[in-house]
Parts: sequence; structure tokens; C-alpha cells
Amino acid sequence: MKIKIIVKTQDRLDKIISSETELSRSEISEIIENKNCLLNGNTQYKKSTLVKADSLLEILITDEKENKKITKIKYVFIDKDFFVIEKPINLITHKVGKSNKLSLSENILKDYPEIKDVGEIDRNGIVHRLDKDTSGLMIVARSRKGYKKLKEMIKNREISRIYTSLVYGKPSLEQAIIDAPISRDPQNPIKRKVLIGGKESKTSYKIINSLSGFSLLEVKLFSGRTHQIRVHLDHMGHSVVGDTLYGNKRSELERPFLHSSKLEFNHPINGERMIFISDLPKDLKKYLREIE
Repeated sequence: MKIKIIVKTQDRLDKIISSETELSRSEISEIIENKNCLLNGNTQYKKSTLVKADSLLEILITDEKENKKITKIKYVFIDKDFFVIEKPINLITHKVGKSNKLSLSENILKDYPEIKDVGEIDRNGIVHRLDKDTSGLMIVARSRKGYKKLKEMIKNREISRIYTSLVYGKPSLEQAIIDAPISRDPQNPIKRKVLIGGKESKTSYKIINSLSGFSLLEVKLFSGRTHQIRVHLDHMGHSVVGDTLYGNKRSELERPFLHSSKLEFNHPINGERMIFISDLPKDLKKYLREIE
């Protein structure tokens, strides 16, 4: 697909493309680097090129995005500064390498193009993340002001994030705090591991229900390391059901039994107390019925 732009006012090449299209900053960089931008018929190589008014820009879109599968996002709450959404399973939070599906961030960008200038490149609006196969509630920034404040709130642990998880066995304590540092596993770069010298990581849990051979837990994050809940619960000796990366357990559940079920925080701008609750999705409910 080719996009033609008649430049209205003099400005940098990348800024003109950004203002006239819904392309993200990273996509604009790729287009220019791949020699797919013409200025008055001449190929452009620099984002900083100063473009005069009345010039003709031609942009060739060769990215596979048009053919990528779009996922319908459920918006639980919408205002001018942020969204609360229900993330489905099998969806990555932000763009990482090649994929035949748009990431969560890319899907929201299609619905709300204004977030193209919010947050980091390829992570538009993202203030925290959920693993690909973790479902449930997530906060996504819509404005720069909202993004900055929400990032501060997460850093200062002012957002309560509660998860529901099913684990093998029954922990010896009905409730406890797991305070154990997490680092990248030196034997497997994909995995994380509790290691001395790792990043400070803290997770609390309490048992909601005890089943035959399983425990349903309410889990709270105090920090947000990669795979933190899964790593901490496995380290405790009670790995998450369906988690093939940690615990080496087999089950008929095709993804980790982990769902972001509750968010509680003050509105980042007006301070209003906000509580969002998400019921377990169908696949997790079905699995619970089968083991009861």
C-alpha cells in the first residue's frame, strides 16, 4: 500500500509522517531505514530531514501488519487518561519479534490511535504487563499524563494487583508472603529463578479453597518481575497448574491457571478510589468443575 502526503507546513520528516498517519514511531523508523519513503521522488534515509511545505511524500507500507490477525479487546473502563481492559489468553502484551497476531498494544492502537505517542516505542500505553497466556485485568495508559502517573504508582506500589491461581498440593500455611529475589535462570534464558543477588521480589498468597490434590489461591503482587508469581509458587513447591515452563507438571489445562482478577487503586488524576473485579474465564471454570 502507498500513502501520498502533500506537506502543509515545514517540519522534520518523521514528525510529518506521524501527524498525517497512524503509524507508530518504530514503524516510521523502519519505513525510512528500509528506503520506503520518497520525498519529491527521491528516496529518504534520515528521519531528521527537513521537509518544505507543498512537498510530496510517498510512503510504501510493506509491513505485514495489514495481514495480521486482529483481536477484539474488551474495555472494562475508558476515560481520557487510561483504560482498564480484559486481556484474553494467547496474546502478547507488546510487540516482540515476528508474530501473525497483533499484540495487545497494537490492537488498542488500532482502536485508539492517540496512544501512538504514549509510552515506549512498540509498547504504546503499556504501564505493566501480563504473560501471553495469563488472562484478566490490565491498565493501559491513554494520555502522556496518565502514563507518567501510572508508572509512578506501580513503582511506588500504589496499585493493588490480585490474581487467582490454582496450584498443585496444599501450602503448609494458609497465607504467607514469599520474599525471594528473582534473576534470569543461568541455565535457560527464557526462565527466571530465585537466586541470591537477584532483584527484590515479593508475593503474598492465601488459600481460597482446598481441593483434592490442588489449592485455589488468591495471590498479590508487591513487585512485578517477569514470571514472578509462577517462579515464586514453584519455588515454594506448589507450581501453577498448566505451567509447562515451571514445575514440569502435566495437566489437561493448556495454559497456566493464572488470572488477573482484581485491580484496586486511586484514579491517577482525580484521586477517586477505583475497584475492578474480573470473574474466571470459561476455560479455568471448566477445569475447576472437572477436578472437584
